[in-house]
Amino acid sequence: MQYFGFLLVLIHIFLFLWSTGGMIEYISTKVPWTSYTNLDFPKWLLPIHWGSVIITSTGFLLGYFTQWSKTPEFMLATYTMLFTICVIETFGFMTSQTKYFAMVTELMTYTVILTILFKHKYFMDYFA
Repeated sequence: MQYFGFLLVLIHIFLFLWSTGGMIEYISTKVPWTSYTNLDFPKWLLPIHWGSVIITSTGFLLGYFTQWSKTPEFMLATYTMLFTICVIETFGFMTSQTKYFAMVTELMTYTVILTILFKHKYFMDYFA
């Protein structure tokens, strides 16, 4: 299960880099890469979208490396925040034909990660 922890670290490093790039796209008028921000989203939603991912990824990384005992609870709160934003984006703004599949996949991913963080002995001991 330690390898799963390392996988979660890699995922959250990626999420941090991705969301930081998205925030740079929001702030800057020009970036040296092809913009990946969803054009369906209104400008006011972007700092909430990118900021929430930055908070989630930073919190997980800090919590994991310091073995903070409240990391699972923090992740429950931030994944709830991310999923709430996902629902708003899916029902309010997205136009992709796969938007509902993406939303359900996101929810399932959060559910699996949280279940493991809260219930698996390795993570229960790690964050004790």
